[in-house]
Amino acid sequence: MLAAGLLLSPSLLAQVPAGEAPPAPPRNLLKIAPLGWVHGQLPFSTESRISYEQVLGGRSSLGVSGSYLGTNYPFSFIGSFALSTAISSAITLSGHPAAVWTDAKVRTRGYRYQLQYRYYLTRKRQAPEGLYLGPNVSYAQADYRVSFPDFNTSFLITQKNTNYNLLIGYQTVLGRHLVIDVFTGLDRRDKDTRIYDRNGSHLTTMPKGTKAKISSGLNLGWAF
Repeated sequence: MLAAGLLLSPSLLAQVPAGEAPPAPPRNLLKIAPLGWVHGQLPFSTESRISYEQVLGGRSSLGVSGSYLGTNYPFSFIGSFALSTAISSAITLSGHPAAVWTDAKVRTRGYRYQLQYRYYLTRKRQAPEGLYLGPNVSYAQADYRVSFPDFNTSFLITQKNTNYNLLIGYQTVLGRHLVIDVFTGLDRRDKDTRIYDRNGSHLTTMPKGTKAKISSGLNLGWAF
């Protein structure tokens, strides 16, 4: 993805006439994450995200974002697999025998917030364009309401994630306004997953799982 971003240099699409100074780089960017509509950061979710980036100087910027997490209907099998351990535990704790497979209906609702600082490394361009490196912190919480028609039972899974990332990416502005931003990086995740019965009583807390993972993504937006 980064290689594709490097090929989308605005110098290949537009040139400044001789004798004219290049326009000042934009200082504000609004972006969305289209891949989040396919699958969100948490299991069994879609993510509708809007982010804002403010240029602080020639080499730096600060960004914030907010997301709504909803049910991922088309890719529900991915979520069922990702939550399979929690779902199996909930069935057993509800007094039912462990099942290899049963119909599970999952409804997801949650939110996510992010804060990111970027330092732009490309010497020939000013922020917000070029190769960048920077830390990113995010917090996400989702409630999964799970029901089993075969067992006539239901329960609630809550998951809270705090992520600490170090991201590297490339951002370009095509023309004057169209923003393309691709990134990847290392992620340390603190995850808390708890299961409650239909009456709200706490049943168990799941193991934390693997803390390290790789993050990547694509943002599209408008600069002004």
